[in-house]
Amino acid sequence: MGFSIGATSPNMGPRGAIQSFGDEVEGSAFNLRVVVRLLRYIGPYWRRMALAFALMLVASALSLVSPYLVKVAIDQPIAHGDLEGLNTIAVLMAAAIAGLYVATSVQQYLLSWVGQRVLADLRAGLFRHLQVLSLGYHDTHIVGVTISRVINDVAVINQLLSQGLVTLLSDTLLLGGIVVVMVSMSPRLALFTFSVLPLMALATSLFARRAKVAFRQTRARIAAVVGDLAEDLSGMRVIQAFAQEGASHERFDEVNRENRDANIAAMSLSFIFLPTVEFLGMLATCVVLWFGGVAVARDELTLGVVVAFLAYVTRFFQPIQELSQLYTTLQAAMAGGERVLDLLDTSPEVVDAPDAVEMPPIVGQITLRDVSFAYRETRACSTTSTWRSRRGGPSPWSAPPARARRPSPT
Repeated sequence: MGFSIGATSPNMGPRGAIQSFGDEVEGSAFNLRVVVRLLRYIGPYWRRMALAFALMLVASALSLVSPYLVKVAIDQPIAHGDLEGLNTIAVLMAAAIAGLYVATSVQQYLLSWVGQRVLADLRAGLFRHLQVLSLGYHDTHIVGVTISRVINDVAVINQLLSQGLVTLLSDTLLLGGIVVVMVSMSPRLALFTFSVLPLMALATSLFARRAKVAFRQTRARIAAVVGDLAEDLSGMRVIQAFAQEGASHERFDEVNRENRDANIAAMSLSFIFLPTVEFLGMLATCVVLWFGGVAVARDELTLGVVVAFLAYVTRFFQPIQELSQLYTTLQAAMAGGERVLDLLDTSPEVVDAPDAVEMPPIVGQITLRDVSFAYRETRACSTTSTWRSRRGGPSPWSAPPARARRPSPT
């Protein structure tokens, strides 16, 4: 941040920094460098993450088993009146559902456990780095924006690292597994079902193009709100002394309104895209019912295959919805990750020389002469004292007695 003597601009100073900060919305949709560097914070907890990944594989497999068991039950035991076979399949399905519940519950616990520790580690690292930075950095950067880095941006990064990546792998494997199972049961009906995918690809492309800018804007605007709030609170004495409450309120209303509008715009994209996915899912269900029903009537398919297809179609579009929501998290995490890494990469302006010598314990003294003090209903007195100090010594001024009061004005 620079300045020039003799030239003023409405964009100079902390206010201008806050307002211009909201314009930094450009960036890549996916930055591999940012992800790789942030993944280092998961390193200490790789065992739990590996276990969560293994449970994710189990949960994905069990999710694929249940519809297939329904298909087998309809085409064999139910069609032939085999109650013993039906009981066996029912037990297998109950075991699959119970296993899915246990695997999912333990996986979510492990991800939450790791996520909270990654959150604490990343914030602790940022705080240690802020203590190392020179005073010049803190003089030229808004405190509230820095707070937003440590609180808000780290929170969205944690969502991506602890849960987003596992969700991405889980949904991708589930989608691939559903495609394989559907094609193996009926390639023709699977082809009819996937006819809606070009529309899905088009909707996803339009959503991704606009979400990139929209969700980066939300990260910028929330930082502007926190920065403006921190500045106003720290300067409240000056604001009240010069009766600037109205002007301060107007400025905060402006950044708060911009933050509201940015979040509404971003959420509007999601609220348009998610119903689109649901509509395409229902359209695929209609395709399965029509073509599958015709095939059953012509004895080209069994009823169990059509019922299984309906279940798989429903599960096919659920991961797509989750991936679309994950994309919004990815956009916010990329924006926050880039800013957090920029902060971590900032070097102190003042550093020790390579041959710097450690400073020994400091020994000195402070002499107070003719210092007067007084409490209410007592007389003032003067004192002369000397305080000798070593590093780590007690404070030279002890707290006044509990019954002591503030000195009377003179």
